[in-house]
Amino acid sequence: MPSTLIGFCQTVYQKHGSEWPPTEETLANEFVEYFQLETLFYLERLSELCNTLGIHLRVTDLPEPLKGHNYRFEDRRGILISARQVLTKEHTGLHELRELMEYEFRDLRTPVCTTRDQEERAESFAVSVRICAFGKEIPGWMDHVSRIESKWPRRAAYGVSFVIIAIYVLGLILTPRLEDAMEEKRTRRASLPK
Repeated sequence: MPSTLIGFCQTVYQKHGSEWPPTEETLANEFVEYFQLETLFYLERLSELCNTLGIHLRVTDLPEPLKGHNYRFEDRRGILISARQVLTKEHTGLHELRELMEYEFRDLRTPVCTTRDQEERAESFAVSVRICAFGKEIPGWMDHVSRIESKWPRRAAYGVSFVIIAIYVLGLILTPRLEDAMEEKRTRRASLPK
C-alpha cells in the first residue's frame, strides 16, 4: 500500500495520541521514518515525495515577499516555491508541506496547530526534518571513527566529526535567516532611487 499524507497523520495519531499534540521534532522524526528519507534531503527528492503524495510542487515566480504558498482544493494539492530563493527551497517546501499536513490532521479532528502558531511550527518542522534525516547518518559515521585503532587520530576524528555535525546543524537552523537577510537587502536595493 503506498504511503499517503493522511496515512502518515493517522499513524502519528495512533502512536502519539495520548500525548497530543506532538512536538514538531516528534512529527519530523516520524516523517523521516515513515517516508524513509535519506540523509541529505534535496529539492528533487522533495519533489518526488510530493509527487507520490499527489502534491504538485513547482518553483515559480511569486509576489514579494512570499517565499512559498500551498493550496488544497477538492482533490488537488500543491506547493509553490519562490524562484527568488537561493538557499532555502527545500526548507520552504518542507514548511509548506507541513502546512498541508495540518489540513489532514484537521480532517481527522486531531489538529496540531493553532492559527497563531502554525507558521512557527512549520518553520520548526522544516528544520527538524532535515536534522533528523542527517541524524540517521551519524551512528554509522561514529562507528567508522571508533574503529580507528590509534588513540590520538581517533580522538581527532571524533573532534572533526563533532565540528562538521555542529556546522551542518547550525547551517540548517541559520540558513532561513540568512535568506531573509539577503531578501531584505535585495528589497532595500530595489527601492533606492536610481
